[in-house]
This record gives sequence, structure tokens and C-alpha cells, in this order.
Amino acid sequence: MEPGVEMNTKKIKLIEAGMKLFAEKGYHSTSVETIATSAGVSKGAFYLHFQSKSDFLATAFDYYHQEITSRIQAVQKENLSPRENFAKQIETMTAYIYQYKDFITMHLNQNISIEADTDKIFQQMNAQNFHWLHQNINSIYGTKAEYHYPDIIIQLEGLMNGYFKWIIIDEIMIDGNQLGSYIVRRLDDVVSGLFERNETPLVTADHIPAVYTKETPVSDVLTAMTEKIDALALSEDKKGELNALIGILSNETAKEHPQKAVMQGLLVHFQRMSEFEKECRELARLLEMDLLE
Repeated sequence: MEPGVEMNTKKIKLIEAGMKLFAEKGYHSTSVETIATSAGVSKGAFYLHFQSKSDFLATAFDYYHQEITSRIQAVQKENLSPRENFAKQIETMTAYIYQYKDFITMHLNQNISIEADTDKIFQQMNAQNFHWLHQNINSIYGTKAEYHYPDIIIQLEGLMNGYFKWIIIDEIMIDGNQLGSYIVRRLDDVVSGLFERNETPLVTADHIPAVYTKETPVSDVLTAMTEKIDALALSEDKKGELNALIGILSNETAKEHPQKAVMQGLLVHFQRMSEFEKECRELARLLEMDLLE
């Protein structure tokens, strides 16, 4: 799970207002003007932050993903055993799903065309979810589960998604404080069953899609930032300044022991520009560091 950079207050107000309207009226019945009015800003202000309604939706998905990621990260830092910690992470996710159930239901029920940016966000979410589950399985069972980890992840996802589907679609109420520990106990049953029966894996590491196993190289993110600098309506001096910062970042990240304080200081210049929010978050995740406020 990746750390995030805070969006500005007006942008968050627009996202929260829009998601509430989408849940109440539906995506297609909610206009940009209605979102702007509900958030107390002008239609022009909306387009300062989002290129279109579909761009708004993609950013909203990303925002809510960062929110749940941040909550789970806070749990991971607690002084609990691996099993207790994972149970609490599941409880945290369950509470979040209950909180935004209406918005999730809207997305599932309506025919919303998925554009390239949104599809890429979903792919990143799936990859991060895979790594999150793999990390927790390793923390609980150690290397002995590595031989079966793809099968364990698939069955664990089935358990979790099954309960989440009943919460979202069928609207049943489940005690979230019990669900986490219950799923971890079922996970114990799955793992012990695989070992006791000496099962041969159905899915091995060779079957895992490349997008799940290959991290986006830092160099790719920096290249994307360079391309974005060139495309923005900035003065040549400003473009030169930003490209110079990219060069320093590139040199620092290439070192065997890059200094996080240096990288954090360089990224501050990009955090001030909303166009680079996504790239800053991705670099923070890849470099395993927090972003300065």
C-alpha cells in the first residue's frame, strides 16, 4: 500500500460532493455544474482541477483508494502480532466499505465506460492488493507458505470478496469487528489443509500476471513527469527548472543508498503542482518514503 500526498481542500470538497451526488442521483444524471454548485465553487473552478467528468471519476477512485490505503498503513504500524494486525486491517477495510457502500453500489449498477486512465488505476489497485495480501501471508506463515502463495491469495480474495459482495449488493449487516478475525481463522484452515494434504499447487508463481509481479520502475515515473512538464503551459525557465529537478532526482534514485531527505525535498516542488499528485504518490510508494507536507 502506498503513501499519498494530500490534495488541496477545494479538490477534496469537489470529490466528496460529486461522490455523494453520484450515489444519490447516479453518474449519468449528475452534471459537472451540479457537482460544482454542491461543492460551493464555480463550474470554471471544477475544470481547473479536472479535465472532464470521467477524469473526475478516475481521480475520485484514486482518492478513495489512497484513503483506505492510509488507514490500513496506520494499522500496520500498530504493535500487534501479524495475525491480529491482518485481522484489524480487514476490519478497517470493512468499515470503509460500509461508509462508502452507496458509491460502490452506484459504480457496480451503472454502465459507466472505463477510460484508459481509470482502467490503469484499477490495474494498480489490483496489483497493490496482491502485494498487500502476499505481505500479510508472509508475515503470518513465513517462507513455508511461499510454495502455495498464489493459491492462498486466490482463496483469501474469494473469502473477502464474498463477504464484501453480501455487504454491498445484498445489504446484510455483519459485525466488522468479528469479520477480520473470522477470515484469518478461515485462512488458517486453508493453509493447514494445503499442508496436511500435501496439495500440489493449482496456480504457481509462473502464472502470476506480469503487472502483479513487476513494479513500475522509478525511471518510468520520472520519464512520465518529464513528458508532462513539456506538455504543460509553463514558461521555458520554469520547464528548465523542473527538468533540472528531475535530473537530480534521477541521479539520486540511481545511487545504491539514495538519501530520502534529499528526494523528499526535491519532490516538494512537484507536490505544489496538482498535475503531479499521482506521480508524487507513486514515487513515494516505490521509494518507500513519506512525502513532506
